[in-house]
Amino acid sequence: MKVLIAGEASVHVSNYCRAIHPYVEKLVLLTETPLDVPEASGSYRVSFRNFNPFQWRQGLQELKKIIQTEKPDLIHVHQVNRLAYFVCLAAPKEIPVIATAWGSDVLLVPKRNFLFRYFTTKVLRQSVYVTADARVMIDAMQKLVPGESKYVLLQYGIDPIVPVAKEKIIFSNRLHRPLYNIDTILRDFAGFVKTNPEWKLCIGGSGPETANLTELASALQVSGKVEFLGWLKKNENDSNYARASIYVSIPSSDGTSVSLLEAMSAECIPVVSNLPVTKEWITDGVNGVVRNEEQNPFTEALSLDRARCVRINKEVIGKEVDRKETTKMFYTLYEQVKRK
Repeated sequence: MKVLIAGEASVHVSNYCRAIHPYVEKLVLLTETPLDVPEASGSYRVSFRNFNPFQWRQGLQELKKIIQTEKPDLIHVHQVNRLAYFVCLAAPKEIPVIATAWGSDVLLVPKRNFLFRYFTTKVLRQSVYVTADARVMIDAMQKLVPGESKYVLLQYGIDPIVPVAKEKIIFSNRLHRPLYNIDTILRDFAGFVKTNPEWKLCIGGSGPETANLTELASALQVSGKVEFLGWLKKNENDSNYARASIYVSIPSSDGTSVSLLEAMSAECIPVVSNLPVTKEWITDGVNGVVRNEEQNPFTEALSLDRARCVRINKEVIGKEVDRKETTKMFYTLYEQVKRK
């Protein structure tokens, strides 16, 4: 089976390509920005990020040529976004499409305006199956395009991380964009470190807000306690999970966060935002902290029974998020689509 993977130039897509590669005969990659995926036999870049109808038309023609040249048996789009829309538009009827929703792409983006809603519903309608890693996402997609059999609850999967001796470190690794509220994390830490001066905040990732966040750390007078790590390779990311005692991720909207599951496997105490999806994994005060405005979440994290938290989290994530198992389930979907 020859599969065309189309999606964001992200660690999630590269990890998925690496995992699914042994199951398929050939893997072709399509992204809007560069992404190094050694497992891909072919790699293409076509961008639709500018609101320019002429460039969109030109890009659509490029997509059609790529699909005609590669002749995939199946197309798998990762994230229900503008690129996915044009891929669906370019794909001939005989080539089936599977989509994987990420979170905000189906929870928030369709609410912005008519055009984004149109893009989203078009992808959902054309996809034979749409996978999502949280029930709240499936419910949102059902409201846009009904069809219970179309939607599949399926995790991306993680490679469980082996913890090492835990240090007094709080780790954050979400993108530096307003959606992820890294500025709030800094403010929470600034209050926490006043009474816990031995702790350090390590912030991985990058994005358009990085410079502003660096300035904020200085204004809060915590620069000496905050380390901006930049974009982390997988082994560097895993190393930070392994030694951190607390992991924090408080986006305004999200699907099931792969980073959260990785942190849980690494025996970090999770601090999460008050979202329906996070409550599918975290019970406040039991196996993590659901942030609220009334108390400092890091102080609350220290009050938890750590051993109990670790034990519960290992039970919660279990085998259903092990990448070996979830990849097999994705390939089963591929085979089902091929037989239709």
